[in-house]
Amino acid sequence: MGIASGDFDLDGDEDLFVTNIVGETSVLYVNDGRGNFEDARVRSGLASLTARFTGFGTDWIDYDNDGWPDLFVANGAVNIVESLRGQPAPYRMRNQLFRNSGTGRFEETSASAGPAFARAEISRGAAFGDIDNDGDVDIVFTNNNGPVRLLLNQIGARNHWIQVRLDERPANRFGIGSWIGVERSGRPMLWRRVRTDGSYLSASDVRVHFGLGSSAAVSAVVVQWPDGQRERWTGVSGDRVLTLRRGTGQR
Repeated sequence: MGIASGDFDLDGDEDLFVTNIVGETSVLYVNDGRGNFEDARVRSGLASLTARFTGFGTDWIDYDNDGWPDLFVANGAVNIVESLRGQPAPYRMRNQLFRNSGTGRFEETSASAGPAFARAEISRGAAFGDIDNDGDVDIVFTNNNGPVRLLLNQIGARNHWIQVRLDERPANRFGIGSWIGVERSGRPMLWRRVRTDGSYLSASDVRVHFGLGSSAAVSAVVVQWPDGQRERWTGVSGDRVLTLRRGTGQR
């Protein structure tokens, strides 16, 4: 079904989250940094939370800007939901939002995330980005035989953030495939890969979003370009969109 790649545990490598059909549960694969992945669906709490759903579009999004990547899952059945048999659109399911506790476990926060998460539909694709440019990640998802829906994030503004847009023209306009690291004094470094892929039949914002928590302080931003070369920018502040052009940083 859907897939999301990202460093949810802030250890510098990409972990995987894969959505599946009802009864199979979605799976969290934790990367040990050496190319080995552990199935952590049970100890993360995600197995029991996703067992009754068929997931499609998904991604790691730090919806509350606390620095820890959270999860959104767009759900919709492919087989009739027995409790809905005989009703119109008997494939409807509600979507889910999971908060990363920072301890390796997730809690479902759908019930407190607004009335949109109480609505049952047949959701499929999901794309993510700061639609209204207010410093947090919004969600767009599609529905079978239903409208496209836009969820505007009203929570992220409580914390600080930074967004980075790369410019590697003429070879690679948006620096796709690069790694961006945000250095923070006394806190784990935040790493994200520049990509628009993942989820399910969707493409997301090319800008890379980082939640910074209660402090807007940033020591430096590091970019590792696709060819392995690194550059570093200092004197950077949070709560802004930062555009970095290759060749303008410190090597």
